[in-house]
Amino acid sequence: MNEQQLRDILLAKAIETEPAQGQPALLDQEQAQAATEQALYELRDQQRLAPSRRLSLLLQRRAERIVRAALAMQPQLAALRQPNRQVHWLYAALPLLAFLTGFLGDRIGEPHRVDLLAAPLLAIIGWNLLAYAFMLLGGLRRLQPAAAAGAASATDAPVALWRSLWSRRWLPLAQDRQLGTLARAFRADWAPYAQALHRRYWRRSLHWSAAALALGVTASLWTTGLLTEYRIGWESTLLQPTHLQGLLNALTWPARTLLQQPPWTLEQVQALQAWPSGNRQGGLQWITAYSILLAVCVVLPRLLMGLYQEWRAHHQARHLSLPLQTQYFQKLARDFASDALSISVQPFDMAINAARQQQLRNFIQAQFGSAAHVVVAPTLQYGDGDGGKSAFTAVDDSAPSLRVLLFNLAATPEREIQGRAIEQLSQSPQAQGSECAVWLYAHELAERLGDGQHQRLEERKHLWQGFAEAHGVPNVRFIGG
Repeated sequence: MNEQQLRDILLAKAIETEPAQGQPALLDQEQAQAATEQALYELRDQQRLAPSRRLSLLLQRRAERIVRAALAMQPQLAALRQPNRQVHWLYAALPLLAFLTGFLGDRIGEPHRVDLLAAPLLAIIGWNLLAYAFMLLGGLRRLQPAAAAGAASATDAPVALWRSLWSRRWLPLAQDRQLGTLARAFRADWAPYAQALHRRYWRRSLHWSAAALALGVTASLWTTGLLTEYRIGWESTLLQPTHLQGLLNALTWPARTLLQQPPWTLEQVQALQAWPSGNRQGGLQWITAYSILLAVCVVLPRLLMGLYQEWRAHHQARHLSLPLQTQYFQKLARDFASDALSISVQPFDMAINAARQQQLRNFIQAQFGSAAHVVVAPTLQYGDGDGGKSAFTAVDDSAPSLRVLLFNLAATPEREIQGRAIEQLSQSPQAQGSECAVWLYAHELAERLGDGQHQRLEERKHLWQGFAEAHGVPNVRFIGG
C-alpha cells in the first residue's frame, strides 16, 4: 500500500485506541462495527484475491470510513491525515542553496587568475572522494548483522528535523486531552515509517547538494570567464615542477582522455611557474579541464546516487507493509475472516433478554470476530422434542458453520433433560454438515457467587464440561465468569 493508505489505517487505529482516562471514545463500537461490515460488503465480489491482498483492501476501505466519520466530528484531525510538506520544501531548498554558494564564491584565488593549485577546487574533489570511501565502508559494514542496528545513526539528522516539525504541527491538537492522546498514538505508529522515508530523502538531498555545489563552481568559472581574461600559473614553496607535473596529469586525465589532448610536459609546468605575464592561452584549457573533472568526480556520481535514493524512497513510499502480527491487526484479520462464519444459537430453557443478548454478542465478537453472522433461534423449552421428534429450529435455508445449544450454568445438568437435548442437537437433521457445540451462560451465576466462591464456580464448570463430553459434544465454552 502507498503512504496515504497506510496513514489512514494507522490513523484509524489511533482513533480506536483507548481514550484518555475520563474521556469518551471518539467513535463508539457500533460505528466501528458498521465500518467493518461496509468494507466486507464493498469487497464481497473479491473473494478470489490472495488473502493478503484482500486483507489490505479491507483495511483500507474500513480505515477510510472510520477516518471520514472521525473528521466529521473533529476536523482538526485532518492535520494528521495529510503528509507534512514543510520538510520536503527544506529538502528541495538545500541543493538550491548549495548551487548559490558555489556560484557566488566566484573568486578562485583572484578573478583573472586560475591557480593550478586552487585550494577550493581541490577541496571539493578531495572531500567527495573521501565521502565515497566512507559510503563504501558503511555499505560493507551494513552487510554485517551486528552493525546493521546502528547503521542508521549517521543519518539521524532528518529524524530530529521531522520530529521538530511534527511537534509544531500537532501542538494545537495537544491542547485537547482526547486529541492529544490520539495524536501521540498515531505518531508512535507512524514514526518508524516516516523516519525510514526521511532518511532516504535526506540522503538524496545531500547527494544533489554536493552535485549542485560543483555545478555552481563550474558555472561561476565560465560566467566569470565571459568578462575576465583568465591566466594560469602556480607557485609553491615546497612543491617542485616534477611534483606538479604528476598532479596535473592526474587531475586533467578525464579532460585529456575526452578531448584527446597530450599530457603535460615538464617544460610546460616550468613555464607556468611564478605567473608569467604573457601566458594567456592556458585559461580556457584549465577551466575546461576542471569542469570535466568536477563533472566526472562529483556531478555525475552524486546525481546518480541521488536518483537512486529518490527511486528507493519512491518505491518504499508505495510498498509499505503493516505490522500484521500486532494485536490490533490480528483482531481485524479475524473479524474479516469471520464473515464466512455463521452461528446458530439455540437457547435451552432460558429467556434471552437484552442484557443476555449483549453478553452473547460480546462473547461471539471476542471469540470468533465481529463479522460473524449470528442467529438466535427461539428458546427450546423443557419437554420439546419428546417422542423422538427434533425440536431444533432451522434458522435459514443453508446449514450454519456452527450450531450451538446454550444452557444456563446455574442449572444442574440431568441426563433426561439437558442430556437428551444435547443428543437431539447432534442427531437433528439441521445439524448435518455443521459443527455442534455447547455453551454455558455463566455471567449471572458468577455475579451471584462473587469472588469468594470462585471454587464453586469452577466445580460447576467442570461438571458441565464432563457432562457435555459424555454426550458426545466436547466443544464447551463459557460466557462470562
